[in-house]
Amino acid sequence: MPALIDLDTQTTFVTDPVSPCANADFTVSWREKNVGDEASTAYEDIFDMNDQGTGASQKLPCEALQPGDAAMRSLTFNLQAGNYDMNLVINGRGPVFLGNVRIGECV
Repeated sequence: MPALIDLDTQTTFVTDPVSPCANADFTVSWREKNVGDEASTAYEDIFDMNDQGTGASQKLPCEALQPGDAAMRSLTFNLQAGNYDMNLVINGRGPVFLGNVRIGECV
């Protein structure tokens, strides 16, 4: 099977902090793995945060992965208060729905 980069289901995604505040930086991290039997080429991930049409989408250039290798990926966001769906496109495949994160008005 050629290179196939997939979300590593043994490791879930995380947000740091777990309960982000509006207008403050927070980081989303996930792990992906080459489950194919050939090395990948460099590729791109797209992480989308969507709150009913508002939010942000970021692209992340990724270096090639050898067969069986995994890599942690992360992006930092700064968004308004809301309930955001998180979706990930890995190397043109997806989107994979990862759940949601509520961004609150913290004082």
